[in-house]
Amino acid sequence: MTRMAAPTETLSLPAAKGAVKVHVFDSPASAGAWIADDIATALRTAVAQKGRALWIGCGGTTPKPIYERLVTQDVDWDKVRLFQVDERFVPTDDAASNTRMMREALSPVLAAPGKTGMDFVSLIQDVNDQYACAAKAEQTLLDAGGGAAPQFDYALMGMGPDAHYASIFPGHAINGVVYNTASLVLPVAKSTTALEPQLPRITLTVPAINAARRVVFYITGQTKLNVLKAASLSTDPFTAPIGAFLAQSPSPVEFVWTA
Repeated sequence: MTRMAAPTETLSLPAAKGAVKVHVFDSPASAGAWIADDIATALRTAVAQKGRALWIGCGGTTPKPIYERLVTQDVDWDKVRLFQVDERFVPTDDAASNTRMMREALSPVLAAPGKTGMDFVSLIQDVNDQYACAAKAEQTLLDAGGGAAPQFDYALMGMGPDAHYASIFPGHAINGVVYNTASLVLPVAKSTTALEPQLPRITLTVPAINAARRVVFYITGQTKLNVLKAASLSTDPFTAPIGAFLAQSPSPVEFVWTA
């Protein structure tokens, strides 16, 4: 199957450990088409090889067109499960909820009463207690992995202009535990300063993300590319979370970028 789009060039950015591959596209439409096709290819391969596919997706406004494009792909959706990378600790019908956005964008292929389709698992498993929510979400992941961290067939990630990824923000105490924990899911406290996160959150931990067979970040705009160039040279999680993640990742991580 041929790709609907191709990068105009691929950069190799210097990093603290190795180099970071960045696929450059001339528009968000071409970048999104490439990623949607890349995800679909990974899911089809997993279903063909083992009868099911597991993947994780990020929230925010940037990936929504990717999800809307993805639902047009030919995939055995009833054999696919999607988990979230992270989520704001808000009700799933809240305007700030990534669960709400993802359900809306992916609705044509999601399972529903009387309808087969992809199983979408929100990290919000308890709206009353953040710690109980994280514990219940972790148990769901363990069940999917047969008692261990599930090996995701694809991880679609994002990075903020402050170099954060998932809900792992610079200067936050979560950086002291998220890399060396046995947990797959952790609660992230609301910031006590003007910095993010301004809402409490739930996030997959680094060991959980590291279980993914393929990790692709999608970023847009010159500012984020400049941030990536600088942060990838650092391994300090408190000042450059994305740099610390890249330095420890057991598998190559790729970026897709468009202005």
